[in-house]
Amino acid sequence: MRTTNITSSSATDRGSGDWPPGTTILDILVDRVRDQAGRPALRARDEQRQWQVTTWGEFGRHIDEVAAGLHQLGVEAGDRVAILSTNRGEWQEADLGILSIGAISVPVYPTSAAPQVGYILADSASSVCFVETPEHLRRVLQQRDQLVGLRHVVVFSDGISEDIALNDPIVLSFEHLRALGAQALTADGEIVARARRSVKPDDVATLVYTSGTTGPPKGAVLAHANIMSTLRSVTRIVPLSVDDRFLSFLPLSHITERSVSHFGLIAAGGETWFARSISTVAEDLAECHPTIFFAVPRVWEKFREGVEEQAAHLAGTRGVLARRYLSHAFARARELEGLGYMPFLEKVEWLALDRVVGAALRRRLGLDHARIVVSGAAPIHPDLLRWFSGIGLRIAEGYGQTEVALVTTLNPTHSIHIGTVGPAVPGVSVRIAPDGEVLVKGGNVCRGYWHNETGSHELIDDDGWLHSGDLGVLDDHRYLRITGRKKDLIITAHGKNISPQNLETDLAANALVGQAIVIGDGRRYLTALLALDGAALEHWAGDHAKGTADMEALAHDPDLHVELDAIVRAANERHSHVEHIRKWRILPRELTIASGELTPTLKVKRSVVNERFDDLIAEMYEEASENAQQPVAH
Repeated sequence: MRTTNITSSSATDRGSGDWPPGTTILDILVDRVRDQAGRPALRARDEQRQWQVTTWGEFGRHIDEVAAGLHQLGVEAGDRVAILSTNRGEWQEADLGILSIGAISVPVYPTSAAPQVGYILADSASSVCFVETPEHLRRVLQQRDQLVGLRHVVVFSDGISEDIALNDPIVLSFEHLRALGAQALTADGEIVARARRSVKPDDVATLVYTSGTTGPPKGAVLAHANIMSTLRSVTRIVPLSVDDRFLSFLPLSHITERSVSHFGLIAAGGETWFARSISTVAEDLAECHPTIFFAVPRVWEKFREGVEEQAAHLAGTRGVLARRYLSHAFARARELEGLGYMPFLEKVEWLALDRVVGAALRRRLGLDHARIVVSGAAPIHPDLLRWFSGIGLRIAEGYGQTEVALVTTLNPTHSIHIGTVGPAVPGVSVRIAPDGEVLVKGGNVCRGYWHNETGSHELIDDDGWLHSGDLGVLDDHRYLRITGRKKDLIITAHGKNISPQNLETDLAANALVGQAIVIGDGRRYLTALLALDGAALEHWAGDHAKGTADMEALAHDPDLHVELDAIVRAANERHSHVEHIRKWRILPRELTIASGELTPTLKVKRSVVNERFDDLIAEMYEEASENAQQPVAH
């Protein structure tokens, strides 16, 4: 193995979180590569599905070669360089190579359509773009005419195929870029080290574009200081170590995954494993056994469904014990919350089963070594958190957004308050505005939006408070509870203000409902569109001998309507009369990221769904008002 070129005269021994003022993520990277050159940094499956290791020494050398290669292409400090790719080691090498020469990285969601890619590359004026696949390259080249500043497109090596013409003057392979960098480092071994030492905390590190749920994406301007502020805050709650493992599966183009399995990896000095896709997370998780694991609510829902499905079909004594153990989950969770007490014999039974069944279950999930498991990016139903708590996995719900470089609040593992997103993390202040909006101040708050003065002024006021756009309340313990989103607020024809978020979370708590979208702005009553979960519907169809699991075919099935009617009624019971769903319709298909109806973190793009299914919405409001007063009608 070649020795790494990554060096810095300012690098010092620093423990996790113990970073002096002026430290950047690049300084920590230098330490990790120097001190742990032979230890694993990255693991990814090869074509034979075997895990291949990249050591910290190799990781550092690759980063240096990318940085020097970009320098040879004419990239300078402050230039923007985009990355359009799924999660992989080269994504991280590209990102850190960009930062190492003082340039600004611009992640792009790999599912973005060509016009979306073109918009971000044009808005950021990116001069270079890394891409993963021939399809990604085609999306970039389709927008070539409007990308006047784009000088080069670098294709990750396994994306090169016969239909990719590398004789295009702006296209080169990742290996070619690294070779250019290696040559430059041979001539001047300090070329990257000098550039890295010139990077200061106040320098802009990255433009992270919002997912555009309410309009065109906006580029949040995050400095190196913002990244370090987040790492300092989080590591005061969750100390990191070189033994930590992360599983990377949510898009690295989203600030959450990037902060956890990318910047968090560097802060810890541990290792990141790359899942092949979101559909293989369960399998990859069971092999990785991460010590720190973050997932969005929909992933936690899938995990629960999988556990209950397996337990239901286990035969013999194992099945009886597994089902008995799961039947105690809610009682155990309520006891942990201080909301009740398990009968003595029931508690003894749970404790005995937990040592055998519970331990085996957590090991099969791959979460038996997890010191902290976190849910965020969207609301999660409290009962789902209680179920996991009852099987020995206490999920800490947190809250943040792109514009605060990941996190604002987080439930500490020793004091989780279910139904809240926790208190403000160290170094961050939270207060509630008179209209209920959550305001945030701290070193994690971004500089505003790229070349968007109006948006920046609306985001951050003159006193430095970031206006989150979310509604919330602080309880007596200063734990934050999110109650809705300002822009999602529904004002009915009767003038009632209704936040649909909690109602939608209750509707989607059932396995059959993938997403729920509540309608009612300017209307006499609330209605809902229900997007069913394909896998859950398939199980339901099999259990009810339907002969088909086709969503469109089952949309008018009377048995399915009875089941969904019960789900809607149960959700209504948790809310005031004015918040009740009066009518609902089943969407003819699942909502997807590829169709532009979901963000990469699986949040619904409400305006897109409303526009595409306006016929179903109109249908629910066509009947006479007296009929609309029935409790539930489908």
